[in-house]
Amino acid sequence: MAKDSKFIVGITGGSGTGKTTLIRRLRNDFADQIAILSLDNYYKPKKFQQIDNNGVVNFDLPEALNTTQLEKDFLALLGNEIVYRKKYNFNNPSQKETGVRIEPKSIILVEGLFVMHYPFFKTKLDYSVYLSVNKKLQFERRIQRDIRERNYSKSEVLYQWQHHVIPAYENYIKPYKKQADLIITNNEDFDSKITSLIKVIKERLD
Repeated sequence: MAKDSKFIVGITGGSGTGKTTLIRRLRNDFADQIAILSLDNYYKPKKFQQIDNNGVVNFDLPEALNTTQLEKDFLALLGNEIVYRKKYNFNNPSQKETGVRIEPKSIILVEGLFVMHYPFFKTKLDYSVYLSVNKKLQFERRIQRDIRERNYSKSEVLYQWQHHVIPAYENYIKPYKKQADLIITNNEDFDSKITSLIKVIKERLD
């Protein structure tokens, strides 16, 4: 890879498909050789989120994220600048607020629900990965995560799943599945195609 060039990998998929788990695994495999930009850290404060017809905040919309800052930070990484962000705590005020420091690397992984929906990402992706999971298992993972980490009740999670998560998936995520360079299934564990992703990253690092 030429000096200062960047290889941009987008990782997307519906809620509960394992994006965070995959990123954690890649970080373990490649240590500090890759930069990770997570869309989860760019959600707008709750007071600026859209409200549905039943008065419930809908976080599962492309407009839920601060795309201006997101694009700015993405371009900063491409320009070899260090990016600082606060880790978003979603609905859990008891969660300790921590800072995120992202150093520019030759491999930049961008992960999140709307990675392929936002033009400023999609037009710059060199390689795209789509995570797929059995719907029942996906919902079970969402329940476990949102109750444990985001302070929601089971009824709240079920409502969000039916009224926010599924519509967002159908409208803003699923349409890009066929356009992805690689589809990885993550039911019990990531399928063998994960080796293809690891190989692509290793080749770019050599």
